[in-house]
Amino acid sequence: MGKNSKKKDLCLVTGVQPEDYVHYDNRLRKPVCIKRIENGIEIGSMVVQGVDEIEYRRQRLKYFIPNNVAVLLSISEKAAYRGQELLMRFFKSDGVQLDVSKYDGNKIEFINHRSKEVCDYIENIQTSVVFAYTALEAFSNLSVPTGYEYVVEVKPKGTREVFNKEAIERWVPLRDKLTKILPGVYEARSPSTQRFWGHFVRLEKYRHDIIHQKSIDSTEFYKAYFMNDVFDVCAVAEKIIHFFYEQLSNNNRTNPLWPWMKNTTNHIPMINEYDPSWFEVLGDIHEGIGRK
Repeated sequence: MGKNSKKKDLCLVTGVQPEDYVHYDNRLRKPVCIKRIENGIEIGSMVVQGVDEIEYRRQRLKYFIPNNVAVLLSISEKAAYRGQELLMRFFKSDGVQLDVSKYDGNKIEFINHRSKEVCDYIENIQTSVVFAYTALEAFSNLSVPTGYEYVVEVKPKGTREVFNKEAIERWVPLRDKLTKILPGVYEARSPSTQRFWGHFVRLEKYRHDIIHQKSIDSTEFYKAYFMNDVFDVCAVAEKIIHFFYEQLSNNNRTNPLWPWMKNTTNHIPMINEYDPSWFEVLGDIHEGIGRK
């Protein structure tokens, strides 16, 4: 299937109507429901889901296409969950001795054990932070439509800088994408007005501290990971995407780039037009696919 494109993607028909679709994994790309409507009457419908394949061990491995944003969010969420488990088990549980001066056994061994636990915890928090931020970067870049232009007034020169999609992806900071570009793309409010925005500001800082460290022996930023709301910081990426999704779906708009959202009604993207030239039947999952 390839609307407005010469490229035809491999898809599998999984049902007739959206209610026929069985959701299996949040990391998969959403299907699309294509309806054929003539004179205002629906005369046909099908739900199709994108499939990809790879040659592996002399076999054709086929799988439903993952949603890149959802995979990044999943990595972040799992790392945060592991970090929370470690925090509760090694640092917050009743009876856990943290003060080496009050430990009666081998103090060097004690510090070594605690150091390993701290490193395990830091690994998971940093993984969660970096992938949460990357999920927002991917979501923002994918959201910008081809042909979109972002205009910035340069003061005091009185000139204008125009950024196309490629320039936006490369040069516009993520904070500006979220607050100045996506509200226009989705006809939505800015997330900077929401209570969770402070957690994004912290996520941004934590991510920059990891990626752009100024000194190899500067480890002060690790201590922030032991603040009470660090897991709210790790979870803010999904909250921001959910914020835009709610406004978009309220306007009866959605598209396949959106990941499956938790704790909300997920809408399957709809195309209310049909063109036979978009499709070529290649086979089925029972007999296999034979390309011409």
